Amino acid sequence: MMQSKADFILHPVRMKIIQHLSKGPATVMELKEWISEVPQATLYRHLNLLSKNEIIYVVQEKKVRGAIERTYAMNQNSTYITAEEAANLSKEEHMKMFMTFVSSVTGEVEAYFNGNTDLKTDIFGYNQLDLYLDDEEWEELSQGMQDLIGKYVPNRPSKQKNKVKLVQMLVPEPKKSN
Repeated sequence: MMQSKADFILHPVRMKIIQHLSKGPATVMELKEWISEVPQATLYRHLNLLSKNEIIYVVQEKKVRGAIERTYAMNQNSTYITAEEAANLSKEEHMKMFMTFVSSVTGEVEAYFNGNTDLKTDIFGYNQLDLYLDDEEWEELSQGMQDLIGKYVPNRPSKQKNKVKLVQMLVPEPKKSN
């Protein structure tokens, strides 16, 4: 069975690469700094897979100390799952992807709590709330969230900026049978 696009990009290492490249082009050295927990050979393997599957591409190659330094960038909209692609996935495939997503978030939270945690000053929290929206309100909310969050997505790692992972899930109420 061929791996779905969603299943392919939801691999934990590939997701980290995609998350960093969504901020803009980066060299392999920059990616190695940002994803230091991933061994170099593994990083290269997943960069090659992402490139082969046209999720990312090489925007620049230059010679540095006798080696070729590649700069990678995201292919526009390559990681988006269309409504049609999502509709063609089985319930089992959706659950597998969701469990991968939740497992990744759980791993991030566990790593946070295993570190030097300070809940008084750290940007950490979680909540759940129910919203009752008509189609127009949903579009307004969705666009508002994109506008608000979108201006921060291009920010790159620096000493002045703290990394915080924003996780979103939208779960509609089950539809009742007629």
